[in-house]
Amino acid sequence: MKILLFACPDATHPLFPRFSRSPNLGLCMLAAMVKDLAEVRVADLVLRREDVPAAVREAVEAVKPDLVGISAMTFQYHTAKKIAALVRKLAPGARIALGGYHASLDYKTIAADPEADFDFIIRGEGEATFREFVECLSSGRPADSVRGLSYRKDGAFVHNEPRPVLDMEKLPLPERKARLWGGYRVLGMPFDCVETSRGCTMPCTFCSITRHYGRNYRVYSFDRVLEDVKSAVALGARQIFFVDDNITLDPARFEELCETLTDPGLGEITFSTQASILGLYGRPELIEKMARARFNLVFLGIENISSRSLAYFKKGDIAKKTLWVLDAFRENRIMVMGGFILGSPHDTREDVLSQFEFMRERAIDSYLIQILTPYPGTPLSEELDKGGYIVNRDLRRYNGFYANVHTETLSSRELDFLRWKYAPYYRDLRWWALSTAMRWYPWSLIFKEQVARFWELLREETRILLRGEEYAFLRYCEEQVNSNCFFGEKVVPAWPDERKAVPR
Repeated sequence: MKILLFACPDATHPLFPRFSRSPNLGLCMLAAMVKDLAEVRVADLVLRREDVPAAVREAVEAVKPDLVGISAMTFQYHTAKKIAALVRKLAPGARIALGGYHASLDYKTIAADPEADFDFIIRGEGEATFREFVECLSSGRPADSVRGLSYRKDGAFVHNEPRPVLDMEKLPLPERKARLWGGYRVLGMPFDCVETSRGCTMPCTFCSITRHYGRNYRVYSFDRVLEDVKSAVALGARQIFFVDDNITLDPARFEELCETLTDPGLGEITFSTQASILGLYGRPELIEKMARARFNLVFLGIENISSRSLAYFKKGDIAKKTLWVLDAFRENRIMVMGGFILGSPHDTREDVLSQFEFMRERAIDSYLIQILTPYPGTPLSEELDKGGYIVNRDLRRYNGFYANVHTETLSSRELDFLRWKYAPYYRDLRWWALSTAMRWYPWSLIFKEQVARFWELLREETRILLRGEEYAFLRYCEEQVNSNCFFGEKVVPAWPDERKAVPR
């Protein structure tokens, strides 16, 4: 059997592809699970965003697959359907399966979607399900006993019982050599991903992790982690990002992991990860060990600095703890990308602007500003739906960058407008003086990133000067919302609850 696995090209943020092209580690795990049963290739379309249809044709012609798998997040679902339709024309005999977070959390809606040309849906953790599924296809056995699988029968989908979470120690190392293309980079540096744990037990209402895995936390042994890191390094990686859902959930384990990563055999590679405030607060020795282990960047789940919003997200009152962690990272020369979520039901204009002022005041190295997104299957989405706060259900806009909800005082259009007009996309003098990023990448930031941002700002200001602020805002939204359109379609920005924002 020949298997081709596609990762969708859609980016969570329109600017990400400019400085980062990240691999899909999950598909390499699937390839490892069945490499003794089939020939498997992974086609990561994030590397071929410039012409996705051509890349799909190239991959299908190279592999001539019997089975095609497509992994998709919620905002990538539209693209996944387009890929499936194209594969159906190029390889009419191939069977097509959909997997990933969206398939796991919204499989009943997918099963009822007349435009979704998938033969199978793989739900939850895919490794064991995928192996049993491939065994059934190879032997001709029925798939009705494969837990975690949905399949078409007599024109409708049958959903097998769910699969329990997996024993991590039984999982193989990812098969990175199955990748059809190379070129993963972050800020020009060869880049790869490694996993050390899965799951989270925190009660955050906006997160889909606990609906995907349940509230549990499972880990790999440090020997296995170190072997995986060395495997990635042997293939050329010089920066490793740990993709764990909450690597700091067990601070003592993470501290021991940092000690493991000082292994001299790793050379001078650097590490990055995402982390929570609570797992780091009050632990200066842990952050010092992160620095010694060559962690140079942390995506930090700040979420918000408002006690009211933090309570709504069930994050706890972590605002003061956030300040301590930010200071500790700066002292240890570790860059921070701050994750912020705006648009909870009680958010006002002043609340939104106060978040932006915090980013400027603290000179955070970078930030991912998301509008609260009602991902299918999350507790928060159910609450937002009951309250009538969801105004858009076009999943193409569900990447966190666009407003799909309104608040009690702001329309979705006003939320998008406030971010466009006031978010600190520029770098002011305070940032140049205080940011850790300037210490790590001074030349890149000055001669590449700043030049690119200068031209973007010049274009914005020119549009405002010649055509007015309203025109500039609409053109910006049109460009951004279409940055993930790869098959010739065009999306016109629209806000069902449109209300003009008054600039102040």
